[in-house]
Amino acid sequence: MRRARRLVVAVALIAAAAGCSSGPTPAQRPVRAEDELLRGCGPETDAEIANLVHATAVHREGGPTICAWEGNYPDGGVVDITYAWFAQDSLLRDGQVAAALGYRTDHLVVADFGGLIWHDPRDPGSCGVSAADSGTVTYWVQNRSRLATPDPCAAAMNAEKATVKLDG
Repeated sequence: MRRARRLVVAVALIAAAAGCSSGPTPAQRPVRAEDELLRGCGPETDAEIANLVHATAVHREGGPTICAWEGNYPDGGVVDITYAWFAQDSLLRDGQVAAALGYRTDHLVVADFGGLIWHDPRDPGSCGVSAADSGTVTYWVQNRSRLATPDPCAAAMNAEKATVKLDG
């Protein structure tokens, strides 16, 4: 439960960072029709989320701004998955939030979109992937066992790729 709270705090900090920055306020961009896919809990169904993270099943625990699912692995392990889309966010701000939280980030490309992979050095069983798609789209996967297997980064990347592919 403490990890779930820490995750919610991290995502909330991203949301706060999306609204606050030093310097001039960026112009609000209009919401485009394709952005509708990213709203709420994203374009993936619960069954698709389960498949993408290799869970036997998931059930939604939150939404609509930040969505969370709890899933079960075939071996009995539990996984938490979080999805967030912030229309006015940027990878630069996400990187700043990650640094403030002590996370390590690496740049990557997700289906032609620039992105970041987030690593929490205190928890090898958690990983996040963000892509710059009409703001930022982020999936965070956390094995409650805190073990690095199944690979939370691969699961977050699978979900991210599927989402930006549908929207891209």
